[in-house]
This record gives sequence, C-alpha cells and structure tokens, in this order.
Amino acid sequence: MGNINITWKTGEITGRIRKLNGGNLAPCIAGEMAGRNIRKSFKDLNLAFTRLHDAPLDNANCPLVDINCIFPLFHLDPNDPRNYRFKHTDDYLHNCIVDAETPVFWRLGESIDHTVNKYFIEPPADVDKWIDIASNIIRHYTEGLWDGFHYNIQYWEIWNEPECGGNTRLDPHAKNLMWLGTEEEFFEFFAKVGKELKKRFPHLKFGGPAHCGWSEYRSEKFLEQCAAAKVPLDFYSYHCYFADPFGWIQETPGLARKKLDELGYTDTEIHLNEWHYFPGDWHRLRTDATYKQNMYNNEMKGLDSAAALTAVMARWQDTPLDYGAYYTCTTSAWGCYVTGSSKPTPSYFGLKAFGEIVRYPERTVATVDQEKTTVLGGRDEKGNLALLISAFSTGDNTFTVTVDQTIDPAKCQVLLLDENHNLSPCLEAEIAGNTISFSNESNSAVALIKIAK
Repeated sequence: MGNINITWKTGEITGRIRKLNGGNLAPCIAGEMAGRNIRKSFKDLNLAFTRLHDAPLDNANCPLVDINCIFPLFHLDPNDPRNYRFKHTDDYLHNCIVDAETPVFWRLGESIDHTVNKYFIEPPADVDKWIDIASNIIRHYTEGLWDGFHYNIQYWEIWNEPECGGNTRLDPHAKNLMWLGTEEEFFEFFAKVGKELKKRFPHLKFGGPAHCGWSEYRSEKFLEQCAAAKVPLDFYSYHCYFADPFGWIQETPGLARKKLDELGYTDTEIHLNEWHYFPGDWHRLRTDATYKQNMYNNEMKGLDSAAALTAVMARWQDTPLDYGAYYTCTTSAWGCYVTGSSKPTPSYFGLKAFGEIVRYPERTVATVDQEKTTVLGGRDEKGNLALLISAFSTGDNTFTVTVDQTIDPAKCQVLLLDENHNLSPCLEAEIAGNTISFSNESNSAVALIKIAK
C-alpha cells in the first residue's frame, strides 16, 4: 500500500472552478416502465448541459430530435405544422429540462447510421429547405411556434462527425456512418447553414462540426475553410475517446485554441462534446461479443473509468476548453448506468462527484505528491469547502490531507468511491487537528471531502 500526501490551502483562492461536466442524451422516454426511469438520479449529476445526439438509438421506436424524425417526409411543405412530429421530442425535453432541470445542447442533423444501406445521411437535396426545417424546429422550442416552448436553448450544433467512417477492416466497401457526400460538399453545406441560421437567430450560438477527433489535417483545414469563407463560428466542436486521462485529451484544447486564434476566431468557444474512457481495441469491440460485453459492462464503466473521467474534468480547468460533454449520461451501452437499467455504475458516481465539486466554485489551492492523482479544491459563497481527489490506476493507498486550518470532525465528511464504497461515507477516515486520513481498496479511487463552515 502506498502513501499519497495532499496539501490543501483553503484560504488561497486561485480563480473559479468551471462547470465542464456536460453530458450526452437525456433521460429516456422509452423503457421508463421497465426500470429505466433515471430522471431523479440524472438530475443529481448536476450537469452543465446535455447534448442531444443519438437520441433515437437510446429510445426504441421513438422519433426524436433528428431532422428526419421530426420532419420525416422531406418533399412536404416546411411551413405547414402538420408535417412535423414534435410530440416525442416535446416529452423528451420535458424529461430533461423540466424534470431533471438540465439544460440541453441541440445537435441539428442525424444520429449515427450503422445500417448496411444508409437512409438519412445523404447530403440534403435542398439545403435551403433543410435550413427552413431547422429554423422551425428552433422556433418551436425557443419561440413557442406551433404550440411550442420558450426554452433557453443556446447552443445549436450543425451535424456530427462528418468524417466518421465504417469499419473497412470488416468490409472494404464500408460506407461513411454520418455523411455520404464529399468533404467539399459537407463544407459547402455547413457554411451555408451556419451563415443563414446565424442571420436568422443572431442571439443563439451555432457551430460544429463535431469532428471525430482533433487532427492537424482535418480540423485545421476545416477551420481555415471557415475563415476563408467568413463563416460565423460561435463554437468549434470535436470528440476524443481515450485511455490516458493525462495525455492527448488534455493537449487538444490548447491546439484548438492556438489555431482558432491564428485565424481570428478569438471568441470562438472550444467544445469537446463526446468523450469517454476507452482502454480497449475498437476492432475487437466490433467483432468479439465477449470482449464487447466486458468492455461495456466493466472496463468502460468501472472504477478506472470513474477516476479517469474525474481526473480529465479536473485537469481541464487548466486548459482553454469551454465545454465538455461525456458520452453518455444515460442507460445506453456507453452510458454511466448498467446498460438498459437505472442502476448506477462507478462512472455515474464519478460524474456525481464532479457535479458536487462545481457547487463550490471558488477554486482553492490543492497539491499532491503523486503524478497519477489529481486534486481540485473549492469553496462556496457561504464558506463551505470541498476537495475532489481522483487516483487513477494507483492501487491501494493511504491518503493524508493536510489542511491550513483546524478541522471540526463533526463538520467534516469523507465520501469514497472504491470497491467497498459508492461515493458513500468512509467511516474509517481519521480526522484530527488539521489532518484527514483514509485508505482505499481498489486499483483506482475517487474521494470527495466536504467541510461545513
């Protein structure tokens, strides 16, 4: 068993803790009667927002969010409300915005298409008509159009992963999964949509294109094209699936910021709006059923994942990232619950721990002597304190936290996430003078210390 020493200077404020804990997907409307009602536990995550992408995949037989779901017959009149199916999405947003009190980030476009014959990801035959349809969806949910709503939905993303390819190792003729047109056709589509929607709704934020990842070739080329065509870009978005929480996922926001600034997009936000701990092999995930089950049920939702995701969001505080969105915060295979049920996994509790630390937005100084352990301290407006500790793949350890004040044990609580605790009180913790000590029993662990004023 190792020793991890943490110094917490609660009296030194270094800035603000940013709420970088967005998610993907909302509480489902399909399957709630079969044990998938997560509205209360989803609300407890205290997410910054949740991004609406792949919603139909998480809600069987429900036409949700996607352009083709809401407006299924493209040849019809986009200005006739009878040609829209809003009801399912109305209820879906109610689950999230009203019941779970979580803002949404809207992806305009289509969900990923894993079918052999692609049905909805061809370039729109009439881009002007597509823009009119998107505009009426925006007005329905933000301006009350056609018995709609006045939700404060600020972010509208144009498409998703236009470069996402099929598995050519399984099928040399595999098609793209998100866009069947050329790269040039996509940029022309994106530029036209972005310019027109910003003209119609200057008070809202538009961006994209949710690239599969940051790349020097694709991301930089796309941004250069945007700059040359004078496309308004309120945010640039991309994705990252990772095994090392301290590596590429921490480096890319700086690369994006540098490129955006060089091109004059100094006010453009950076959104990493799909990310997940994935220590595996993508080929085996798609071809080996046993491997897939283990990855989805254990590796990607276990204690290593919980420690990785809290470490990522804590370390993002020192990057130029504006928003992050975990994929996903629901009952999907990539979610933070046991797939298809409302039972939370360690990943859920990791997300919940970060959702707690952001309630203490004044960032306090905290340091640690172990490189794979991440700490983030905060204070709220009443003077209450909290410290988030993420120990990723460090093994069993004894943690010793030295605080710059005497601690009243009656006002201090240590919540632990390890093999024996689900972010629950660690009754074995010792609190004496200005020191807090406790131990974990697991390869990775997360802890949240709270000290009431």
